[in-house]
Amino acid sequence: MALFCLLKDGSMSKIYDKYLELKKINRDSLYLFHSGKFYIFIADDADYINEFVVLKKTKFTNEVYKCGFPDSSLESYLKVFQNHKLNIEIVEPNQVEEIKINNDKIYKALKEIDVNNITPVQALNKLHELKEYLND
Repeated sequence: MALFCLLKDGSMSKIYDKYLELKKINRDSLYLFHSGKFYIFIADDADYINEFVVLKKTKFTNEVYKCGFPDSSLESYLKVFQNHKLNIEIVEPNQVEEIKINNDKIYKALKEIDVNNITPVQALNKLHELKEYLND
């Protein structure tokens, strides 16, 4: 089970943006977001999880639904998810800012590359730099 994190304000658009970003990385995982005193699934994950455990679905946005449970019930639900062999990844508040900083560093490093005028040694050094950002 992996752990990702959201910005501290936990705003809904940031949750949905993070959901889309994570789904691009791994479509097979179900992302369980810690939002306030609840853990929630959103969008397609909310639909899919209801095939295994019935959670009340409500609107997250005008187009997207969510479902969830109180954070005090996490351990019980994790056992159910494990029994169904579901790949659940918990997304906690606090560290997305760190992820965003690394993404910004990577973007900046890539943007600085002049592919028409880079030497093989410079390219190798840039790859090592990017690898460091990914390992942080």
